[in-house]
Amino acid sequence: MTKKSNTEAGALVEALVDEIWRLRGRVMSATRDISEQRGLRSHSQGLILSAVVRALEPPTVARIARSLGLTRQSVQRTANELAEDGMIAFEDNPHHKRAKQLVATPAGLAAHARNADAKDKWTDRVGAAIGQGDLEHAVATLRRMRRFLEHPDADPQP
Repeated sequence: MTKKSNTEAGALVEALVDEIWRLRGRVMSATRDISEQRGLRSHSQGLILSAVVRALEPPTVARIARSLGLTRQSVQRTANELAEDGMIAFEDNPHHKRAKQLVATPAGLAAHARNADAKDKWTDRVGAAIGQGDLEHAVATLRRMRRFLEHPDADPQP
């Protein structure tokens, strides 16, 4: 079976996507310990709790799922676990009767903040190893790619 030829740019996109998937796995492994040190049972709980704490307004399960590229069912399952553990609460949503908003409880806020130093030390260490300029370029490039994929008819320029 012969592989279809790519343009050079297309081949680079393939290589980049492959690296993104590999990086995702490494980041999940590296941050799993940080989540568990916060008193959470899984990386997923840390991810969802962070999404709730960092949101500008209380998010819904569906909004978190869309923003993280996860299934609504997996986010709902993790949100239910967090609620059972007293880390988040479901509140009525003034914009939708059935889709509850997720809010962090004092225990959830404390769990999220508990190991902020460990997370900060990890991100600072990675940042120093890669360098600010390369990271700024990588963030800008990935942001442009994401925006293009979200709106393929729009201008991909920043």
